[in-house]
Amino acid sequence: MLSEKIRQLTLVLEKHELEAPGGIVSIQLYSELFAAYLYQNDLASARFLWKRIPQNMKTGNVELDQMYKVYVALWNNNTAGFYKAINHDWSKHVSELMFELKEKFQQETIALIGRAYSSIFENVFAEMTNQTPDMIEDTCKSLNWEITPGSYPRLIIPKRTVDEKPIVVSSEAQLHRLTDFVSFLEN
Repeated sequence: MLSEKIRQLTLVLEKHELEAPGGIVSIQLYSELFAAYLYQNDLASARFLWKRIPQNMKTGNVELDQMYKVYVALWNNNTAGFYKAINHDWSKHVSELMFELKEKFQQETIALIGRAYSSIFENVFAEMTNQTPDMIEDTCKSLNWEITPGSYPRLIIPKRTVDEKPIVVSSEAQLHRLTDFVSFLEN
């Protein structure tokens, strides 16, 4: 799975950074690691990486600066800012990661809209998902959502999906966990 590959890539890149002479690596490694952290939504690690990157490498590097803008948009939960920042001509070593990040973010946003909204206007949906009206229609058809006929902005009515059964934990297991936690706090 892609998430596992990216996790493995992150481990390899972190190892290279740790083993680098003087702790300084190439700008390519920094940008790949930064992109991997963003994909994994590990914003704390991305922030600390940003602080570790030497200032002279950050200065004048347009791509790294653009990644930082993506990070800031994610950190601030700024959907419009995220799409504005991620629509960039990325270099070949991070383009796939950034494309996958955009797709993942878009799919997660659509799933969240499906769970959180009973209805949403088309223009708000477009802003939140960075989709054109044609793409919105295709998305709604694929998810079996209803779009009310009429002029723009139309109303979209998401159909709630049947959630999987919640994981049931026995009360004995919960009591055991609580006991372990309390014992940890007391010691």
